Amino acid sequence: MAAVKKLHHRNAWENSIVRKQPVIIPTGIPGLDELLPNGGWPEAGVVEIVTPGDYADATALVLPLLACQGEQDRWQGMVAPPCIPRSRILSHISVNALRLMQINPHAGRSDLWALEQMLHGGHYSVVMGWLSCNTGLMARRLGNAAVSGNSLGILFRYESFSRAVSGKGLRLKLEVTEAGKLLYLLNEEGKRNSDAMVVAG
Repeated sequence: MAAVKKLHHRNAWENSIVRKQPVIIPTGIPGLDELLPNGGWPEAGVVEIVTPGDYADATALVLPLLACQGEQDRWQGMVAPPCIPRSRILSHISVNALRLMQINPHAGRSDLWALEQMLHGGHYSVVMGWLSCNTGLMARRLGNAAVSGNSLGILFRYESFSRAVSGKGLRLKLEVTEAGKLLYLLNEEGKRNSDAMVVAG
């Protein structure tokens, strides 16, 4: 019995120290690190960025991240990007287009499935997706795939397609006002959860 108790305590102690601290990547954008809960982008997980539409393109928020990750061996990916965000990413001087893969699923093929496989496979450090569906099951699948592949999934979503579902690690919202572009955090219910940050450009 004493041996069993000792083994139990040893395993509990070992399990408590095996847990790794999350790796955080600086955003490279003044003020954004302070806005995000852990001081930067997570290395693995899913981030949702909600926008009103194409005119409020939010890809500028991830350009420094793509530039940084483009220096590594792994790829960066885009799934079904609209024309304006895609052109802004590809034309940005700091982004290594040779390490950037674009996937446009054929009719009848799921963009969700493509994004999930890219996150899960571990060959991509960052995968951006412009998906038109949003369910709890989808969020869990993408979250599990991102953790399994140690990849970061960034979902750009129009406000009309976004709703609060469990499973997303980080949700941001970009608004366009008379004062300019404002960015803030959303809580699990989809409500504002931080002071607004003014976004340049």
